[in-house]
Amino acid sequence: MAVDTAGVDRALGAIGTTFRLTRLYPPTHPAVMEALRQIGDALPPLAALGTVEWKIGATGLHWHGQHLLPRNMQIAELAGLLYARGIRAITLNPGMTADHVLALFGVAMGTILPDDTALGRIALALGRRSSQRLERLRAPTPPVSVPAAPVAAPSPSSPPPSAASSAPPVPAGSVVSATPVAPAPVPAAAEAAGRRTGVVFRPDVVPADVEAKRAVASLGSAATLEEQRAAVDKLHGLAPQLLGLHNAGPVAEAIAALDHILVTAQDAALVEAIDKTALALSDRSLVGRMVQRLGEPRVPPEEREALVAAVGALAAVSVPLVLDAFVATPVELRAPYRAAIRKAADRALEPLQGHLADSNPAIAAAAAEFVGLTGSPQAVALLLPLVHHNSEFVREAALIGLAEAGGREISRPAMPALKDESVSVRLAAARAIAAGGDQASSTVLIRRLEQELDEGVLAELLRAIGRLGAREALDVLARYAEPGGMRNRRSAMVRAAAIEGLRHIARPEARGLLELYSKDKEPAVRKAAEAALR
Repeated sequence: MAVDTAGVDRALGAIGTTFRLTRLYPPTHPAVMEALRQIGDALPPLAALGTVEWKIGATGLHWHGQHLLPRNMQIAELAGLLYARGIRAITLNPGMTADHVLALFGVAMGTILPDDTALGRIALALGRRSSQRLERLRAPTPPVSVPAAPVAAPSPSSPPPSAASSAPPVPAGSVVSATPVAPAPVPAAAEAAGRRTGVVFRPDVVPADVEAKRAVASLGSAATLEEQRAAVDKLHGLAPQLLGLHNAGPVAEAIAALDHILVTAQDAALVEAIDKTALALSDRSLVGRMVQRLGEPRVPPEEREALVAAVGALAAVSVPLVLDAFVATPVELRAPYRAAIRKAADRALEPLQGHLADSNPAIAAAAAEFVGLTGSPQAVALLLPLVHHNSEFVREAALIGLAEAGGREISRPAMPALKDESVSVRLAAARAIAAGGDQASSTVLIRRLEQELDEGVLAELLRAIGRLGAREALDVLARYAEPGGMRNRRSAMVRAAAIEGLRHIARPEARGLLELYSKDKEPAVRKAAEAALR
C-alpha cells in the first residue's frame, strides 16, 4: 500500500534546494538564509509523522519501499555522497532544525563525522565496514587495569603445540614456562560493538519539546477543571527539561497557553498551579532570549505570536529587557515589541513608571511610548508632564503615547506643541489632537495652517482637520486641494493630504471634489482621490 509522501516530498525539495545553494554560496548569503527558512517551514509536517527512517541507496532515498523524489537531482546527489561515505540509513526525530540539516550536508561533504553532536535530532546508521573504519579513526582507548605481559620470542627448538601440551611441567624459573596470558576483555570493546550496531532507537522516550506541545494542545482543548489541572501539572513537570533545551520557542508556547487560560480560570487551586508553572518557566536568561528573538527579522508567524504573548505575560521581568532591545533595534523591526506591550496591558505599567525619569533620553522616550500602548487609564496623567520635557525625543514619544491613549482630555494639552521647534514634535502633536476627536480643536489647527512652513507638518494638519470633521473643514480642505497659482503652486504632497482629509467628510460636495481630482494630472493626487472613493 502506497504511503502519502506529500509532506516528506516538500521537506526534501527544500533540503535539496538548500544543498545546492550551500555548495555555491556561503551560509550568510541571503539565498541560503531564505532556503533555510523554507526548510524550517517544511519541517513541522515532517515532525508530525514522528520518528522517520529513510534508507540511503546509491541513487536516492527510500521510505516504505518508495523511492522519494526520484527525479530530484540534488537529493540523488546528496544520497550518493552519503552512501559513498558508508551511511545506509538516516533517522529524523521530532525537534529537528535547519541547523541540523546543515550539519548533514557537512557529513556528505566529509567535513563532519557521522556521529557529530552538531547533527542534533538526526541520527545516521553506518554499514558494518564503515563503522569499523570510523572506529579506526578514533584514538584508541588504553585498557584499564590490564598489566602488560611480556611475550618471549619463540626459539627454533620449541616443540609444536601438541607436544607442548603433553610435556611434563617445567620449573618455574625457566623461560619456557612463561605461557602467554589471554588478554582481559577491554570495556571499550563493548561500546565499540554497540556503536557498530547503528542508532539506538528508544520508542518509549519522547523529547521534552514534543511533550510540551502535546500538553499545550491538551490545555487548549481541555473542557473540565481536572483536564486543565492535569495539563498544567504536566507543563510544570516538564519545566526543567524545557529550560535545559535553551530553546525559546517551546517555552514561549507554554507560557502563552498558561496566560490564555488564566483569563478564564476561576478555581483558586488552578490559578495557583498556573502561577507556579509560569514561575518555573520564567528563567531570566531565557526571557532575554525571547526578547532578542522578537527583534529578529526571520521568525515564523506562529512562533512570533507565541513570543509576543509570552513576553507580555512576563511583563514584570521582560519590560526592562524590552526597553533596551527596543532602543537597539532598527525602526522597521520594532513592531513586535509594541505588540508585546499591548499584550501586557496594565501589567507593564508599573515597571515602565520607573523608566519615565531615566537619565537616558532614548530609554525615557521608549518608556513614554510604551505607557500609551498599555491602554491604562493612568497613562494620560503620566504622560502629560513629559510634553514639556527637555529632550525632543521624549516630547515626541509622550505625544505618540497620548495619541495611543486617546480621549478628549489630551487635545488641549497637546496644542502648545504645535509651535515646538522640532518638526517631529509638531507632527506628533497634530496626530495627538486628531486622536483626541474634539471638533473644537479644528479652529487652532486651521489657524496654524497659515503659520506652518514645513510641508510634512502642513500635510499632517490637513489630515487632522479632515478627521475631526468640523463644519468649516470642507472649505479649508477644498482650498488646499487646489493646485494653486503660478507663483504659489502647492506641492503634490500637500494636495494629496487635503484629499485624504476630504474622505472623512460625509457630504456630497466632498465626494464631488474627490471624483474631480481622481482625473488630476498629478499621480499622487490622483491615487489619493481614487483611494478615497473606494
